[in-house]
Amino acid sequence: MRLMTSLAAAVLLIAGAVTPATAAAAELTQISRTPYKLAEGGSFARYAPRVAALDGKLRRASFADVLADGNRKARPLCRPTGISGASGFCWQNDGDTTDKQWYPQGITGSWDSSASGSYGGHKAMLVSWHSDNAPKPKGVRISFVNYDDPAKVSYRHVLLVEPTSDDTFGPVKVHAGGIAWVGDFLYVADTKRGFRVFDLRHLWRTEADPGKSKIGKGADGKYYAYDYRYVLPQVGSYGQSGNGSCSVSPPVTAPLCFSFVGLDRSTTTPSLIAGEYYYDGKGGSRLTRWNLNADNKLAEETAAGAYRSSHPKIQGALAYKDTFMLSSSRTSTTAGVLYRSKVGAASSTSHLPAGPEDLSYQASAKRLWALTEHPGNRQVIGIPITLG
Repeated sequence: MRLMTSLAAAVLLIAGAVTPATAAAAELTQISRTPYKLAEGGSFARYAPRVAALDGKLRRASFADVLADGNRKARPLCRPTGISGASGFCWQNDGDTTDKQWYPQGITGSWDSSASGSYGGHKAMLVSWHSDNAPKPKGVRISFVNYDDPAKVSYRHVLLVEPTSDDTFGPVKVHAGGIAWVGDFLYVADTKRGFRVFDLRHLWRTEADPGKSKIGKGADGKYYAYDYRYVLPQVGSYGQSGNGSCSVSPPVTAPLCFSFVGLDRSTTTPSLIAGEYYYDGKGGSRLTRWNLNADNKLAEETAAGAYRSSHPKIQGALAYKDTFMLSSSRTSTTAGVLYRSKVGAASSTSHLPAGPEDLSYQASAKRLWALTEHPGNRQVIGIPITLG
């Protein structure tokens, strides 16, 4: 169904509930969690001395420093959403709105990071962009969005880097289809393997590079990042024993495809919800839950829960209490779908603008956050909704 742009748009979300456009017979079913395991394999210990050494070689910046140094101003929502009560913003310029080198993918907020809803005294969002399909891929960047005042939103792009020694770093070559911010850690989906983990307590200032070609330590002893002026380093990772494939819906015991990740803050300790997108357009996507401990690391190697959805082309998912929300894409010009599901029950559906991706839930504001990826139609959208 093509996206409607008038007040007669077919699906509207209203505060407190999803107004169903249709009733789907498909169910979210629980499956065995035992086949799904992730291990950190000593990665945190391996990266720690590298990060510590580079802390002493680059200029440090705080999270607040980066927010205060936002060099781009967001615009109000710039296209009809067909969603009642929608809030949010559009990116500043054509470079972000229409660029085909970088595509927005994941979204998370300070409401994920902490129960208070803020981080370092600020309300903020983080948005991931990938360049792995670009002629000269540069890895992953994260937009640090200052959302203290929704009427004056600013942001700056920060490059993710992987410390490759105690003296330099390189780009992070993943799709970053979803992100989740918990405490000081940013979890980034690593499609074939699991999660990469980054620490917001370590932000480094890098040098100007007008040619946008240098990464890591240069011949002059200075540090560069394709002209991005801040970088955020990897501090750990979690991986499965085999590589997952997103080509076709696999047998239930096959390695997972980590297409996206969301957060459930309603559990005793926060838990990650990871899921799969399949290019064959069929259902059968698996969702897995990963409990975190008090240090915001995975509490155990085996998934805490596993589920299977028959909905096709899932791009993002999260859970809150007993409710799962899933976004699904169709084409660049056709409305996406938002599914509201519970295990063993029929789902209800509502429309999203074309090209929906990752999801984040701001429980205190009763608002679901989504974003769209296609050039010329990129927005960050807050949807009034009550979960649980």
